[in-house]
Amino acid sequence: MINRRAVLGGVAAVLCAADRAHAQSRIRPARIAYLAERGAPNEFEQSFLRGLRERGLIEGEQLIIDFRWAGGDPLRLKVLAAEMLAAAPALVVATDGASVRAVQAIDNTIAIVHPVMGDPIAAGYSGSFSRPDRNVTGVSVLASELGPKRVELLKEAVPGLQRLGVLFNVVRQPRFGAATHAAAETLGLTAVEMRVAMPDGIEAGFETAVRQGVQAIVVVSDTSTITHRKPLADAALRHRLPAIYANRTYLRGGGLMSYGPDLEAAFHRAAYFVERILKGARPADLPIEQPQAIHLALNLRAAKALDFSFPSSLQLRADEFIR
Repeated sequence: MINRRAVLGGVAAVLCAADRAHAQSRIRPARIAYLAERGAPNEFEQSFLRGLRERGLIEGEQLIIDFRWAGGDPLRLKVLAAEMLAAAPALVVATDGASVRAVQAIDNTIAIVHPVMGDPIAAGYSGSFSRPDRNVTGVSVLASELGPKRVELLKEAVPGLQRLGVLFNVVRQPRFGAATHAAAETLGLTAVEMRVAMPDGIEAGFETAVRQGVQAIVVVSDTSTITHRKPLADAALRHRLPAIYANRTYLRGGGLMSYGPDLEAAFHRAAYFVERILKGARPADLPIEQPQAIHLALNLRAAKALDFSFPSSLQLRADEFIR
């Protein structure tokens, strides 16, 4: 005999489940804004989207992502910040310091996730790593702290090094790269400042460096140098100048060697902060993180083209070889 009560209970359960599914289908996806000083997406966005997918946040389903690219234009960056904030996003992912400042100039309360910040305290993003006290959280990639170590590694790689070029984007203040400059002098090297316009001034900058007797170069990283990493590596090869970079991303453009955190991993980790904020956390609830690992990467292909040999001491310590 059919149990009428059981049948009715089963029907009710099915109807309730259908109601819940229908209600969920009506839930509007969360809107987040994504602002970048550079001009186009790259492997960093691929890592970020992969991190979101792994957390069940799919673009076009649970999320609407308003991607904006300024193409290196400061005025356009401000316009884009205003436009995307007018759409009332739940949070902003700002990929660089200029984007953070553009957003804060309009709204200094909206939650901002910065995947690759330098020193958040020096930048004014927070007075604390453990409890961010403004509206920014994310990952610090130790931009200036690792500069001295890069100088040491390059000095080890280039026997007899005396004159070191410290290359950075001309739009930055002279103090940008100051730690690298000071480390060179501490190690008895003559530091030659190379303020280079990106990308049009790269060739002229290298030509000047060669005339000044520069024997090797430390590239102080920012959005523009990463964007133009291939022209930088090509110029270093043409002028036979070994160079060290801030992270392995540069080696994909043909760079010789790098020492620093994995920026793709930092963008991947940014998805965690997005998920937590969408679930109600505030930046103050999410400590600013630091990289779990610092990598020394050596590009053997670039070394061969440069007719350069890495000393065995560096090869033994390398975390990655590009062949």
